[in-house]
Amino acid sequence: MKEFRLQPLRLCAGWTVAYNNFSEYDPACDGEEYSYELCEDLLQLVNGDLLIDLGWYPHGDVNGCYKMYLVDMNREATFERPLEVFSSKSKGEILDKLEYWTQPGFYAKYKVKYPK
Repeated sequence: MKEFRLQPLRLCAGWTVAYNNFSEYDPACDGEEYSYELCEDLLQLVNGDLLIDLGWYPHGDVNGCYKMYLVDMNREATFERPLEVFSSKSKGEILDKLEYWTQPGFYAKYKVKYPK
């Protein structure tokens, strides 16, 4: 049985990891045998009131996709009205978007728009 390490991440300062189950498993390369690595609760990052949540939907189904939300935890219906949503079957695209979303130049617009 193959074991997968946690996926290395390049994040800007200010983000805290709430939980991380995001492994190096890539369904495009590693096949269905290890699809148990694909779950709805892969990664959650927090920066003040902003939260990035990454999961795979549907759970364990290699025909599904990654889905990532950026939400303001102070807003009503947080996940029903996210600030940003991105989905992709490509792990590379998810990693690129994750790095982009954690850059201060990107998320600062939401800190100004939705101050504490």
